[in-house]
Amino acid sequence: MAAVTNRGGRWQIRVTHKLLPGGKFFHTFDDEDSARSYAQNLETVLDRGIVPLDFFEKKPRTSDPFLEIILTNHIPKAARSDKEILELLVDEVGKLRLSQVTTIWADQWVCKMKQESNLAPSTLRKRVESLARAIDEHVRLTTPEGGVRLISPLRLLPKGYSIYKEADAKVLEKANKKSKRDVSRDRRMEPDEAARIKAVLNGGKRDDRQRPLPVDPAFKLLHELIVDTGLRLSEAYTLRVEQYDIAKALLNVEGSKGWAGVIKPRVVPLIPSLRVLLSGWCKDMKASELIFPYWDGTKEDKKGTTSRLSHRFTSLYEYAKTPDFREHDLRHESTCRWVTMRSPSGHWIFSEVEICKIMGWTDMRMMLRYASLRGEDWSSRLT
Repeated sequence: MAAVTNRGGRWQIRVTHKLLPGGKFFHTFDDEDSARSYAQNLETVLDRGIVPLDFFEKKPRTSDPFLEIILTNHIPKAARSDKEILELLVDEVGKLRLSQVTTIWADQWVCKMKQESNLAPSTLRKRVESLARAIDEHVRLTTPEGGVRLISPLRLLPKGYSIYKEADAKVLEKANKKSKRDVSRDRRMEPDEAARIKAVLNGGKRDDRQRPLPVDPAFKLLHELIVDTGLRLSEAYTLRVEQYDIAKALLNVEGSKGWAGVIKPRVVPLIPSLRVLLSGWCKDMKASELIFPYWDGTKEDKKGTTSRLSHRFTSLYEYAKTPDFREHDLRHESTCRWVTMRSPSGHWIFSEVEICKIMGWTDMRMMLRYASLRGEDWSSRLT
């Protein structure tokens, strides 16, 4: 049972539960929302028979490893997107022992990432989640059968912990910095921008430049493929001819977002104009040959290839006077094209579930995130 009390402008929680040492726990927060959120999270885990690590004066385990050991052991098993963050955390917090990861330390660490490092909320959450996952895995592997189930204090951070508050803003103001907030990209390609980009890919020159960008038919096809299918960059440049089913007009894509690098295969349909381009391009190529000439086929070269191609997209959009457009925005654009696509009779072609399958999502919320529909997409249906 939890009680939240205002004490001198701050908010104190008192949680009573039989699993807590002494049966009670007290903690103070700067605002009511954080206090109530933390109390609710704590009650939830206690009711499940789980006790936070730092709630024991004497640790039930004899080992008290440094976080560097925990993080390093977790890196080989972590998802690819997690590994770089874990390597950063080894340098940032690796010298701490597990017993030092307390509720108070977690609050102070979050505060430091806001007020000193001035990290974006999304970046802050990634670091907290990465460290929490590593600790969870360590605790899971080291808990003896029948032992007390423990949970990291990082799992008890209140809802909205990454959001900058007034106190953070005041500290940052003194250092001539500003609070940061989550930014959701919903950038679409406007018709005039699409025309400029197409012209540049075909060798068009800007009036204020001495020369055009070099014409590269392979890069032009890569751009067309991504915008008309929604493939991720690495999924596109690693395609081999044998993955293109000409008879069925499908791409057999090796999805790049599987857990720990596991391939998530899916099929992606091709619009008629793209079928013609791709069929002509692959006509005299061997089945095992890469469709695009940018990757050498080795695992070691993927990071470099992604970086090189990302820079080419950046240069393309800058030259086409759309400098705020990014390669990943093509995935938003493609999603919207699938959503608004109609048959000659005027009916919607694909359902929400089918679009999620095409884009490689298992969570329907991803479609809401990527479907950056324009107002005219809606109003046009009323005419």
